[in-house]
Amino acid sequence: MKVSAKKSKGRKTPKKHSKAVRGIVGASVALLSILGILFIGSGIYVWRLYSLVNYSPVESGYVDSVVDSDDGSGYEEIDDYTKIEEGAASVAEISVKGNTNNITNYLLIGIDSRQNNFSGLSDTMIILTIDKKNKDIRLTSLLRDTLVTIPGRDKNGDGKDDFAKLNAAYSYGGPNLLLKTIEQNFRIKISKHITVNFTAFSSTIDALGGIDIELTAAEAKHLKLGNTAKTYSLNGHYALEYVRIRKLDSDFGRTARQRKMLNAMFQKAKTMNVAKLNSILNKVLPQIQTNMSPNEFMSFTLNSLTYFGYTMDKTYHIPPNGKYRSAPELGLGSVLYMEDPASAVIELHKFIYNGETAQ
Repeated sequence: MKVSAKKSKGRKTPKKHSKAVRGIVGASVALLSILGILFIGSGIYVWRLYSLVNYSPVESGYVDSVVDSDDGSGYEEIDDYTKIEEGAASVAEISVKGNTNNITNYLLIGIDSRQNNFSGLSDTMIILTIDKKNKDIRLTSLLRDTLVTIPGRDKNGDGKDDFAKLNAAYSYGGPNLLLKTIEQNFRIKISKHITVNFTAFSSTIDALGGIDIELTAAEAKHLKLGNTAKTYSLNGHYALEYVRIRKLDSDFGRTARQRKMLNAMFQKAKTMNVAKLNSILNKVLPQIQTNMSPNEFMSFTLNSLTYFGYTMDKTYHIPPNGKYRSAPELGLGSVLYMEDPASAVIELHKFIYNGETAQ
């Protein structure tokens, strides 16, 4: 079933920071399956393509707010830390893990910006794990409403790191602070990120010739495509709407759809020839920001041929199922509070590292 990209008349344009719009960031992250995993090229042509990317090295130290700290970030002061300080202290006792001989992690960041910039909330954060030993690529979603401590941020002056939603870290200090926040709260040191906004998603799906996705009956009905559970070929518009879906279930369901879309794009791009992939990359790269140097980027992309034989069928998410609760009493709105964050971090490490020892 081919679905037309034409929008119905009278459809309202979502507001910049609406919850519906934020969901699209996950789809933008899916563009990285083409950039980081499926690129084929060499020599001068790689350098020419790299010139299209926004290169922004991560600076040392704390970077102050990129946007105003109270502008839609979900931040409010927490007066009583007693409920959550013990959990944070237990996490701090866990050793930080980095890359290993076989495991390399990258952070994929999706920003809720419609503009050609990289300011806003990081409403999609996916750890992309490349496992050379087991020849697979694993995806871990870090849910945006997860309660975390923000390193170096002490707005109320009590000498302690403030608590906030995970997606606020990027708005406070860009990718640098987000990477530090992930290291502090999940004990994983990730040095390289790739950041996108969502403006190029629909055109990229269309450039791929659409994406085949198996929809549930509820998803198909929500998208106004029918009432049957089956595989649909979604163009850019409907693929965008698909990864936005949240009302049917929750943010857990939304991030699962994002990972599903990422895998579908990975499989579709595998079937394409070099010329087609390069054409898509020319459209995608201007929408990407990374702190990889030109040499690192070249190594990252030229190694992609190896990944054609890898699988991408293992996924995870934080918080894990059954290990969290909503905590509106903390004054942060719909925040996800992990009752035993240390246990959750240990399980996350098991998924990512498969017993590998960090370098």
